[in-house]
Formats: sequence, structure tokens, C-alpha cells
Amino acid sequence: MNKVTRLDNGTIEIILTLPWSDIKQVYDKEVDEAVKNTQIPGFRKGQAPRSQVEAKLDKSHLYSHSVQHLLPDLYTAAVKSHHLKPILSPQIKITQGQEGHDWEFSAVTCEAPVVNFTLPAKLPKELPEKLDFLRKQAAIKIPDLLVEEETNHRLTALAENITKLGLTTDQYLSTKRLTPTDLKGQTSQEARIDLETEYILLHIQVKQKLPDRKSALDYLQKLV
Repeated sequence: MNKVTRLDNGTIEIILTLPWSDIKQVYDKEVDEAVKNTQIPGFRKGQAPRSQVEAKLDKSHLYSHSVQHLLPDLYTAAVKSHHLKPILSPQIKITQGQEGHDWEFSAVTCEAPVVNFTLPAKLPKELPEKLDFLRKQAAIKIPDLLVEEETNHRLTALAENITKLGLTTDQYLSTKRLTPTDLKGQTSQEARIDLETEYILLHIQVKQKLPDRKSALDYLQKLV
């Protein structure tokens, strides 16, 4: 039985239960394959006793491989049965894994935020002010997981650019008078604002049946 929990921060946690019988079945196939390809002194290749071959194998690796084989289908089935529409690959961690018992995993992801607002009769004149106004009015709840993903992407890109400039991260932070915590917080805030803006523009694009993002910006620019 899989359980879905919608968290306050906009993320979704799916508790996945992987039956021990399924894990054991894949594990046994892995061991059988190893027996076919293993040669132990005193036995021809593929003829060594299964117990001796299994004793030489890395069980944790075999179980890990078995789980990797089974989890994608289990996750996909849970998403389908609960009618979820995740927009990020799940962050999966094991919460229970003991031989002879069903294993449990936590899969954390998120759906696109809900955007529902009506364009007011009067808006500020300039586009940046219009977007600020709409962000406050719409009060979109961007999932923390989505903000984190975008923040990490931006920090990675920044680190690459810093390296291309021949600087170290410490040198860059020194010139900006920032600590690593300051930089991450600033980047996270910018990411959240930009994501809110993008979902507002997407909402306008869909509602007004416009072809693309630029058309949504042009439409918004003309409103007064």
C-alpha cells in the first residue's frame, strides 16, 4: 500500500512499499546469473554450489541493484493511481530495509503550483511594477523543492562561470562581500521570485490563448 502526503511547503511525499517477495525474486535471479559466470577452484565455470558463490557476492550491491530495477515501476504506478502530476524527478531514500520484510521508501517530489487570479481593471504602468503587483495578488505557493532545484541549478552555473573567470569561490564572495549562506539565500529568493513570475506569465498565456511567453509579456505590457 502506497501513501501520499501533501506537505505544507508544497511538496508531495509518497511512501512506497516494495514487497520482500519481489525483491527476493530479483535478488535470486542476480545470484543465479552470478553462478553461471563464476569459477571457483575445484569446480567448472557455472558448476560451483550456489551457496559458495553467494557467499562471495556483495549482498548489499545485489539488493541495491534489485531495488533499482523495481522502484521505477512502483513509483510510476503510485503516481498514476493517485492521479499525481509531478514536475520533478523524485528524491528517494530508504526508510525501512530488512531482509525478510517489505521495504519502504520515501519519494519526495512536487506538482506545478496552482495559479488562479483575475487580471484587475487597473495595473501599474511599467512592466516590472505590473509583475510585482500580480505576484502579490496571486500569492502563488511555489513548492520549496522546486525553489531548491532552481537555486542549485543557478549556483552550479555561477560556480562554472567563476571558474572560467579564473577566480575561486572565496575570491568571488569576497568581492561581493557575501558569505556562502548569504549567496545561497539571495539566490534562493531570486529563484522564488522568478518562478512566481514565470507561472504568472504561463497563466496569462493559457487564459488568453497566446502562443508563447513573449506574447504574454506583450499582452501584459499593453494593459493599463
